[in-house]
Amino acid sequence: MAEHLEYQVTLTASGAWMHAPGSDFLFAFLDNDWSAQVKQDVTQALGMSSSIKSAVKKTSGDVVENGLYLMNQAAMTKAMNSIDGMGETSADQKHEQGSGTAISINQQFFAAILAGLGGDVEPMMAYLTEEMGNVQAQTKQSTVTENFGTVIGLISVMPVLETPVTTFQYVFSSSETSKWFVDVVCVGVEHYSYNYNYTVVNYNYDKPS
Repeated sequence: MAEHLEYQVTLTASGAWMHAPGSDFLFAFLDNDWSAQVKQDVTQALGMSSSIKSAVKKTSGDVVENGLYLMNQAAMTKAMNSIDGMGETSADQKHEQGSGTAISINQQFFAAILAGLGGDVEPMMAYLTEEMGNVQAQTKQSTVTENFGTVIGLISVMPVLETPVTTFQYVFSSSETSKWFVDVVCVGVEHYSYNYNYTVVNYNYDKPS
């Protein structure tokens, strides 16, 4: 399986965020104190987004554009399981309710998702807001008949062993939620109320030796 090592870097005081380009939400945070070898091992996992999109096309015929996946849990798991070393670990039902601007809602969402990687998400917000806007635009152009969602990958480092751990989450919701999602102005200051359910399907990737 060919892995393309393209990535973008966002510097912070304590390290650097590294992420796949565009709306492929695959993240790692490199602490300044890590060794060069650990940093190299982490960056090698950043090519997985292309592998997932290829697996989706092979198993379902769907083409992923701008980070939007129009798949239910069974179809996504079939695609992920077709990747050597990938397997589903759990699925959790979530509920969000409240109000805020599009930017604040986006920031809260990614701060929770990326909390385990240890970096401050504030320097990443311009990128995250822009790319979530691209997912939204793609949703507007697409016909959501059942589910819509996106894949978020997290590359962390196991303490002491200094071994990279790669996990993925397929975060998806119903077509009903998509109607609210496409109406939110991503760069606006208007406050929105939200009340929706979604599912997070977790996968673990162990690169074959």
